[in-house]
Amino acid sequence: MTQIILALAALLLILAAVQDVAMLRISNLFPLALIALFGVWAAHIGFSTALWSNALSFLIALGVGTFLFARQWLGGGDVKLLAASALWFPIKGLLPLTVYVTLLGGLLALVFILLRRIVPAGNREGGIPALKAKGPVPYGVAIAAGVIACLYLYGPHPAPASGIPSYMRGSLGLE
Repeated sequence: MTQIILALAALLLILAAVQDVAMLRISNLFPLALIALFGVWAAHIGFSTALWSNALSFLIALGVGTFLFARQWLGGGDVKLLAASALWFPIKGLLPLTVYVTLLGGLLALVFILLRRIVPAGNREGGIPALKAKGPVPYGVAIAAGVIACLYLYGPHPAPASGIPSYMRGSLGLE
């Protein structure tokens, strides 16, 4: 069951990223579904007093994201997706999450710079909005990739003692 829940979380993130590339928009349904799925995760694993750390991660991500949105450095959908994703990690998990999202965001920006130069102008303007010259980068892709990497390399919180892939056990200190 734990692997199914993690796969559903990854699927929601991938769908949000696809929508961001296609429309430069992330529906509110994706962050809401991630929050609801975290509730299912916590109920399945067992509620613990350590969940305050997850709530604090959510609030910090939402606060920092709101600041970035006010400066027009991040879109509103990106902020909500990042905050909903941060709920899956404790405070000490925010640093790996931030590193993954930031590094993948830089890589994503480079990819879009190259794509905008490679794809002929006629194909860019009529099709995918993310490929328009000097257009915004769909950062939801970096958020989705960073969160998925963090979920599978760092692990969600609370983490079960069993039922997670063996490659995650070492990163969670369970071996």
